[in-house]
Amino acid sequence: MEEEEKIKYTFVKFLLFLFIAFIIVYFSNVAGFYEYKTYTKTKITEKAIKEFEKDVEDGKNISINNYLENEYEDYSNVISRMGNKISSFGEDIMNFGIKKSLKLLSELFYE
Repeated sequence: MEEEEKIKYTFVKFLLFLFIAFIIVYFSNVAGFYEYKTYTKTKITEKAIKEFEKDVEDGKNISINNYLENEYEDYSNVISRMGNKISSFGEDIMNFGIKKSLKLLSELFYE
C-alpha cells in the first residue's frame, strides 16, 4: 500500500509541475512577451532595410554583415563541452568498429 501512495504522490507532483509550467507559459503569452520580441526584431529589420537602401542610393560599398545582427549566444559550459567530446569519442569508436565489421563480413562473403 505504501508504494501505491508513493506513486500517487509522484504523479500528483508531476501534474502540479505541468500545471505551473502551463500557467507560466500562458501568462507570458497573455502579457505579450513573444509578440514584443517579434515586434522589436521587425523594427530592427526595418531599420536595417532602410539603411541598406540608403547605402545603395549613395553608392557605398555594401557588405551583408553591416546590416545583420549576430544573435548567436554560446550557452556551452564545461559539462556540455565534455559531453560533446565524450559523444564524439564514442562516435569514432562506433564508426571504427562498424567499418572493421563490414570489412570482415565483405571478406567472408565476397572472397
